[in-house]
Amino acid sequence: MGTSLDTTTILETLRELNAGVSVSLWLFGGVAVDFLVGRWTRAHRDIDLNTFSDARERLGTELAVLGYETRDTGWLTHWHKAPAGRHIEVVFLERSTDGTPELVIDAESSVGTPGRYRLWPGYMDLFRFGALDGVRFRVCSPEGEWLGRSRSVISGRHPEPKIEHDRRLLESVIPQDVLNRLQKMENWAKSPDPTALVPTSAASASAKASADRDAPVEPRF
Repeated sequence: MGTSLDTTTILETLRELNAGVSVSLWLFGGVAVDFLVGRWTRAHRDIDLNTFSDARERLGTELAVLGYETRDTGWLTHWHKAPAGRHIEVVFLERSTDGTPELVIDAESSVGTPGRYRLWPGYMDLFRFGALDGVRFRVCSPEGEWLGRSRSVISGRHPEPKIEHDRRLLESVIPQDVLNRLQKMENWAKSPDPTALVPTSAASASAKASADRDAPVEPRF
């Protein structure tokens, strides 16, 4: 699991990425939640970042210039910088035909449940930023983060107290009508009879059609 990162290390790492990486990166996971609510609320073991797979080569070049290295080649990659001791996790997503991010896990992948997971529309908005202690960084949507915590693409994972902690915080920044839709989607996906719970709005109907594929881009180890 590793030890928790101190907030100074998290902030310095994000400042370094802001200054040295031109590829668009989005925070997700626990650090993203704290940036969305604007305060530190719990300890973090890692810094999780999303980007698109078509930027993989350029991002790899820019991270190498900063001193980061990785041996990973799949959808989930771990990058380390010695001797600074900094490390980040980067998830590479695909773009669907309508631009919505999708997590694609191949059958031969050593991590995760194979499948194509369509994410919440607007999950990775170029103009959504969070800020904390003077650092500004792109963050994934609170709606997508909330929904992501209802399922895991990592088989064998069990719910952790931090997941419920994050969900409660996310609910404080999600409009109630949207939260109601998310809860219907979550219940629909878990129902033994999916037709018993049908979202009512047109946007929710679209989400319902892919509810069984909505999954977090939040690998939890």
